[in-house]
Amino acid sequence: MLVFISDLHFVDGSAGEHNVPVDAFRIFFEDIKGNVDWLIKKGRSVEEIKIVFLGDIFDLLRTEMWFEHRGRKIPVSKRPWGSDEKAIERHANRIFDEIIKKNQETFDLLSSELKDEFGLPVEPERIYVPGNHDRLCNKYQSLRKKVCRWLRIPPCDLFDHYFEDPSYGVFARHGHEYDKFNYEGGISYTHKDYMRVPIGDPITTELIAKIPWKIMKKREIKSLPRKEQEALKRNLQEIENVRPFSATLDWLLYQVKKSLHLKEVIEDAVDEVIQEFNDLEFVKKWYEHHDKWTDFLDEADKIQSVLFLLEKFKIFSLEKMMPLLERVKEVFARDDLLEAAPKEYSHLDNRIRYIVYGHTHEPLQVPLRVVEGSPPKEQVYLNTGTWRKRYRKSKERLGFIGWKTLHYTVFYRKEERDTDFPAFETWTGTLKTV
Repeated sequence: MLVFISDLHFVDGSAGEHNVPVDAFRIFFEDIKGNVDWLIKKGRSVEEIKIVFLGDIFDLLRTEMWFEHRGRKIPVSKRPWGSDEKAIERHANRIFDEIIKKNQETFDLLSSELKDEFGLPVEPERIYVPGNHDRLCNKYQSLRKKVCRWLRIPPCDLFDHYFEDPSYGVFARHGHEYDKFNYEGGISYTHKDYMRVPIGDPITTELIAKIPWKIMKKREIKSLPRKEQEALKRNLQEIENVRPFSATLDWLLYQVKKSLHLKEVIEDAVDEVIQEFNDLEFVKKWYEHHDKWTDFLDEADKIQSVLFLLEKFKIFSLEKMMPLLERVKEVFARDDLLEAAPKEYSHLDNRIRYIVYGHTHEPLQVPLRVVEGSPPKEQVYLNTGTWRKRYRKSKERLGFIGWKTLHYTVFYRKEERDTDFPAFETWTGTLKTV
């Protein structure tokens, strides 16, 4: 049995309380136990259980600790897009340790004897594939050791950036390789390619995490009643749970509409954050490299269009902003991962049927093609979704509705399900408490 989960996004809590509780993992392992028991009841042996953590497990970007630590400001040179590698590694370790501390019960469980805890026939093998939010976990040996410890993985020099097992018919990546904002490497997919800093890193930290941090530091905000401060902070910190990136504009407008008496303060803070972002040397070089005069809507143009609208809070009314927002969202609408999946087969073992990605937070099962033969072979793309809260814009008016989600995907070898080919099943849970 082979199980995929991804996009858990464990955080240190400084940029919001977004962690998945340990009880969700207990439910998950009980479900796995139920699958195993069903197979055994059918007379089939379960000789192995593999659990693949398919990226964005440890979120080292969504944190305020890159701005300040214990009251001391962290200079840009010591952030992941800076130049002081030793300082970056030290501080990344501090953030990682805080993530573990905030999720101690969960990582005590994940690193325990799951076989004994849940009555499984074998101890599950854990496999880790880094994503873009935990890119640093594969950059520094100090972090690799900690990942191995807390996921109970044998020590290794480097983590692989893909997983392949023809006996299950599966090839998997995190999927950010096909997101031009979150992968800066080439098509050789070497370790060096993956270690290049993508623009998505500073977008997550210097924009999405920084906007709430900057707003809450304003004198006018600090003078509000404590409950109002906490509510505003909580709402602003949910911005990264809004997908796609362009919808963050809607979310900010929604918060402004709910707090019109703070509109000017929020606008000033957003302006400051955008200016600081654009002044980053890394961002200037990225714009220079990606802004192509031959391509009117290149990656640089897309980001700049979003930032342009953010800067126009003061000029346009909410009503005038909406048509512009819709135009921007159309630019971000394409699912690049879905388009990339069919192309994977050209370099894969011909026993591979299933392409598996994470990254988008959208669980999917999409039939790609049927390859003629005897018997014909079906090719399918699956996305593993997320275990995070997600907020979606309502169909009418400016508003959002959110709920918690839990998704995982299970694959079986032919003999495990007594089929002529490897089988799969997907499970989705939704909990409306937010």
